[in-house]
Amino acid sequence: MTEQEDGSAGAPRGATVMAQTRRAAASERPGAPATWPPPPRKPCQTRQNVQLAGRHDQTAARPAAGAMERGGVRPGGYNPALDGVRALAVLAVLVFHMDSLRGGYLGVDVFFVLSGFLITGQLLAEWDRTGAVSLPRFYLRRAYRLLPAFWLLALVGFASVVLLGMGPDSDRSEFLDSLAASMLYLNNYFQVARQSTGAGWLGHTWSLSLEEQFYLLWPLLLIALCRRPWFARRLPLVLLGGVAAVLVWRNVLVAFGASGTRAYFALDTRADALLVGCALAAWLRAARSGADGGGRAALTWQRRLARVRAVLPVVGPVALALLAVAAMTAPSGWGPRPTSLSRGGFTVVALLAGVVVLALEQGLTTSWLFRALAARPLAWLGKISYGFYLWHFPVVAHWGDDLTGSLGRWPAILAVAAISVALAAASYYLVERPIQRRRRSASRTDRVSPPDRQPTLTAVAGQPAMAAAAAGTGDRLVGAAVRDAGWELGQPRPPI
Repeated sequence: MTEQEDGSAGAPRGATVMAQTRRAAASERPGAPATWPPPPRKPCQTRQNVQLAGRHDQTAARPAAGAMERGGVRPGGYNPALDGVRALAVLAVLVFHMDSLRGGYLGVDVFFVLSGFLITGQLLAEWDRTGAVSLPRFYLRRAYRLLPAFWLLALVGFASVVLLGMGPDSDRSEFLDSLAASMLYLNNYFQVARQSTGAGWLGHTWSLSLEEQFYLLWPLLLIALCRRPWFARRLPLVLLGGVAAVLVWRNVLVAFGASGTRAYFALDTRADALLVGCALAAWLRAARSGADGGGRAALTWQRRLARVRAVLPVVGPVALALLAVAAMTAPSGWGPRPTSLSRGGFTVVALLAGVVVLALEQGLTTSWLFRALAARPLAWLGKISYGFYLWHFPVVAHWGDDLTGSLGRWPAILAVAAISVALAAASYYLVERPIQRRRRSASRTDRVSPPDRQPTLTAVAGQPAMAAAAAGTGDRLVGAAVRDAGWELGQPRPPI
């Protein structure tokens, strides 16, 4: 994380104290700006974000006190409980593939919600900081995060199936077809056209293809929404409207004869889970603006969040319990005939996952739910869950039946989980993390480069806001906003 400098550094000590006193007094007056005099407004930046940026030098100095006053509310930074949710989700998928948890595939829906939540928090933080979103940097971060582990899996599978000829002859063409679809991030639509396991190696990468399609389109749409004040002020409601639109569209397709497979694998019919996470991130961002003296709309969002926070100790555990029931009882999500999931069940599951995420982000760290999900073993498994998801499928496909026959159902599940953990840990510590560290080192070098070396391919709202960024306000604001979204700058991104 970049070091935060005080906005009055270099001024005489007496003048600094007097300036801080004036800012504190101004912030206590109802309706007064957060700083006195008010900071300049960046092009296309909303008034509440200007106030938030100007006031951050006050609020950043007292996060611990604020957390104590709220009685154990998580003050920000890395949230291990979200990694715990990720661990439970990927374990549910593994047990499903071992034919022992009927609806365990719904763990993928939990991944979608978390992805939308974290990615949108990151994009909105950058927008608030600079009035822009650097698309090349965003796509580069996604490539660094997702491609190394995927290519390791693809290379091992290619060597096994194509070079060494393991398995029947038909596996070679099946693997190569699936590999081409996965490399183009079209495996989800490949599954709609023809169900394939990719010779037991790549059948599960349909979800990665769907997420990559989302990563390609969502920043462009979010930039368009943020550039229009009417949509920007109502962003959480707009995104919830998108959830409803996907639900209606999926039901229309089913009514006109679409198969359950089409409804399950396609982006246009599964984007509701991603948009639930997006709406949650937008809501928390709007509520933060209200808590820091934003406009009337921001205060409204803040009050709504305060009312919801009061019931989170109850609704959070209830939502998690309902997800567990769904994982044990849900029918197959795909096939020729649509099920109740295609008619609305996927949306309900996504909303339940969103409630769990909200409870872990805004609830008490002293609650049993937070402590259970933030337990170190679960949090560690959540950190390596991307590699776990990649490697568990070939382990199940090639060894699952043999282990079940020799050990029994649940001992075989434990053995498959142990092998998958070992492979995922090797991928994480030997491949993924070293590459991430190299990327962050290059990113830090780029941040201290002269202004004329700044990237030019940036989607900008109006004009570049270089003056505020040079003053350091943006770095402090994005740090606070991204920490509230559940991860911290300078740390490895949670796997998505």
